[in-house]
Amino acid sequence: MTDIFRALLAGWYLLLIGLVVGGGAGVAISASATPTYVSSTKLFVAVRGQADTTAMEIASGSNAAQQKIKTYTSLVTTPRVLDPVVRDVGSPLTLESLAAEVSASSPTASTIMSVTVSDVDPRRAAELADAVTESLRSVVTTELEPEFAPGVPSVTMEVVEPAAVSSSPATPHTTANVALGLALGLAVGALGALLRTVLDTKVRGQDDLADEHDLAVVGDIPFDPEVRRRPVVVGDGGGSINAEAFRMLRTNIRFLASGASARTFAVTSAGPGEGKTTTTANLAVALAETGLRVVIVDADMRRPNLAKVLGIEGAVGLSDLLIGRVELDDVLQPWGSDALGVLPAGDVPPNPSELLGSVAMKALLDDLGSRYAVVLIDTPPLLSVTDAVLLSEMVTSMLLVVASGRTQRTHVKKALERLDAVGETPRAAVLSMSPRRRSDTRYQYYGEASGAPRGLRRLIRSKGRS
Repeated sequence: MTDIFRALLAGWYLLLIGLVVGGGAGVAISASATPTYVSSTKLFVAVRGQADTTAMEIASGSNAAQQKIKTYTSLVTTPRVLDPVVRDVGSPLTLESLAAEVSASSPTASTIMSVTVSDVDPRRAAELADAVTESLRSVVTTELEPEFAPGVPSVTMEVVEPAAVSSSPATPHTTANVALGLALGLAVGALGALLRTVLDTKVRGQDDLADEHDLAVVGDIPFDPEVRRRPVVVGDGGGSINAEAFRMLRTNIRFLASGASARTFAVTSAGPGEGKTTTTANLAVALAETGLRVVIVDADMRRPNLAKVLGIEGAVGLSDLLIGRVELDDVLQPWGSDALGVLPAGDVPPNPSELLGSVAMKALLDDLGSRYAVVLIDTPPLLSVTDAVLLSEMVTSMLLVVASGRTQRTHVKKALERLDAVGETPRAAVLSMSPRRRSDTRYQYYGEASGAPRGLRRLIRSKGRS
């Protein structure tokens, strides 16, 4: 039930669209329909007996009348009854059109018969009802039924309620049409919302990661339309929502690898374009703001992007260092302050996987761990190549960046399976590109005082038990 409610809540706009369209359709149908008015007459039908004095004779006559009424209700729409009315009224009334407007009925076990006529003109409907009734009486009493005695009909039909001019149309039923439209629209909208959830294969929020993949979510970064023009938002001195989101991420990762002397984080994603490089750069700047010595290593030597994001020269870097062409101090570049160092990727080598899985890479990370409090490594996507999997065995924690509304849930599952195949390195997720909420004050209000987010608490408890 909770999942259904969550699906309906997520698809609230479909419910609203369904209500608007359904209600609008009900109004449109009622507005386009021609109003029709109904008028009715009521007849008392009696069959004469020999004496009509005893109770049995009266009951017998009543039963006979009830049986005959069943025939009369069918007779009322026949040409024999309607032809005289059509002749009297004239054009544009035809036999077919009048027959379509006339009906007759009688309650069960009753000698009362109703003749009803519907027409677009309320006065004409009443006049036709009276005319048809009078024609029916004439046909039955003088033409079809035999006389009881000379000049005395065996069946009498007395008008007990003449037709009245209706003051309001019988159709369309505007209220009923609108109500039905609203109900159908709401049902279709709800069905659409549920189908959207069932058929949607993308990660939409923290619940998808925490519930489906049992993955701790340590950060939730809102979508930034200006990210290409200004990828680093933490170091600009502002307090934007995105900057505070990265500071929140900085606070939350303290729970990961808390027992290690140097915390080494490999930042990766399931596929390209999910924001891992931007996340790595902003997280590094946020950590350096607190005075920690932080270094970023661009280990995505296939499609290096960190140097461009940080606005530094990246022609010489990690690849040159691993093959012994340069020394570490020659390629480390300060950024912003002495607390933050950057090691770009350098030239794209022909064998990135061999270099990243080498003894030289392990030795480099050990060296950086002795110099810096936090080492952040920007790695290639997990599903593209094996580079990130190789590095997962050399770090204390893995951060999986997942783009909200873009990353397939199956891709997250496959990425985690690849990590599980090589070990049990602690890992957590960072949700990127989350939809911005109107008047979003999540981070301005809580700031750094917020406790561990949902999913992270389970990770902390499990580490405490181990």
